[in-house]
Amino acid sequence: DIAMDLSEKLPYSSKQAADAYFFLASAGKTAAQTMSLLPKVAEFATAGNFALENATSLLMDSQSALGLSTKDVAKDQENLVRISDVLVKANILANGSVEDFATSLTNKAGSALRMVNKDVEEGVAVLAAYAMQGVKGEKAGEQLSIILRDLQTSALENAEAFRQAGINVYDSSGKMNNLGDIIGDLEGRFEGMSDKQKRSELTLLGFQDRSVSAILTLMGMSKEIKTYEEELRKAGGTTEEVSSKQMESFNKQVEVLKNKVINAAIG
Repeated sequence: DIAMDLSEKLPYSSKQAADAYFFLASAGKTAAQTMSLLPKVAEFATAGNFALENATSLLMDSQSALGLSTKDVAKDQENLVRISDVLVKANILANGSVEDFATSLTNKAGSALRMVNKDVEEGVAVLAAYAMQGVKGEKAGEQLSIILRDLQTSALENAEAFRQAGINVYDSSGKMNNLGDIIGDLEGRFEGMSDKQKRSELTLLGFQDRSVSAILTLMGMSKEIKTYEEELRKAGGTTEEVSSKQMESFNKQVEVLKNKVINAAIG
């Protein structure tokens, strides 16, 4: 019943909706959770304009990687909608698709953020900055993971060098500082330096070649990262809004009409 009802509101057949139900259940969701989440996942797919099957997989994997899956039906739906809204909003803010950002989270970025207690808004803000520099999808997820790992390692192993350079990776309680602020500290340190000098300085701070490239890509983007994060924290309702706008198109309405005819025949 839910699958057929959904197919008469969004451009997916009842079979596609039923398949998505299967994928949700396969991800470990209970029957109650699956029925609650299915319409939200379909809205996410419609807003991002990509296949329902792929949308279901990416959204579930992102939620799991970020550690935001729970057996509490209401809280689980709240977490999933939050991730969906952030990813769709990032697509509006930066030069990357919804699918690009979801793929980044599922390719190392989500789990890396969870390890340092970073939330989805802060993490996706950095992914949006990468997207504006032409680094997207799996590559962006890998780059963010490298930065989070190597910033910590280098700061701990070269504490005095970081102190003298005025780069604060941790606050007084040992919590990792905001990524936009850390990039801002690096920009301040590198001001007036040539590209060669920047690379040399990063090497002196203990960064490996893999992290030097990941960091240099973000140089000059600290203000954008902070702005993106601020906007992403106000993303509530974005998926529903964008999905509704997508449904105004003639082709989407034709799909819904076709589904209604098919459902009537099934009935």
